[in-house]
Amino acid sequence: MSELKCNVVEDLMPLYIDDLVSDDTKKDIEEHLAECKACRSMCEEMKKDINSDIGKNINLNEEESEKLKTDTLNSIGKYLNKIKYIFIIFSVSVSVGISLLGGGFLSTIPWIIIIPFVLGLLYDEKIFILATVIVANILFTIVMENGFLGVWTGVYFLICSSAGLFLASAIKQLKNK
Repeated sequence: MSELKCNVVEDLMPLYIDDLVSDDTKKDIEEHLAECKACRSMCEEMKKDINSDIGKNINLNEEESEKLKTDTLNSIGKYLNKIKYIFIIFSVSVSVGISLLGGGFLSTIPWIIIIPFVLGLLYDEKIFILATVIVANILFTIVMENGFLGVWTGVYFLICSSAGLFLASAIKQLKNK
C-alpha cells in the first residue's frame, strides 16, 4: 500500500508528468498510481491535455510556420526601428542642446560633428538625422528666445552634422572596399 494520499499525489502530478520529482518521490507516486484508479485516470487525462497542447504547436503547416516567423521578425524589426529613431532623436537633441548651451566654438565641434558621425556609422538614416538637427535647433532657439541667431546656428549645425555624416559615409565606403 502506498504511503501517499490522493491529494498529495494530485498536487505532485504536474511535477511527476514533467519528470521534475526525485527518484524516491517518483517511485512512491508510481506505487500509488498502481493502486488508485482515480489518480491513474487523472494522470492519463493530464498527459493527454499536455500532449494535445504540444500537438497544437507542432502541427503547423509550412505556410503557417513561415507566416509566424515572418510576423515575428516584422514585429521585432518595428520595435528595433522605434528604438533606433528614439536613439537618434535623443542623441541629436543632446548634441544640439549642449552645443547651444556650451557657448564656445570648441565646445560645439565635438558634439555637433561626432554625434552625427557615430549615428552615420550605425544607421543609414542621413535625412532623418539632419531633419532632427533642424527640429532640435528650432526648438532650442524658441526656448532660448534667440530669434535671428537661431537661423545662423541652424545653418552651422547642418554644415557640421553633414560633415560628420560625410565622414561616416567615407569610412563605410573604405570598409566595403
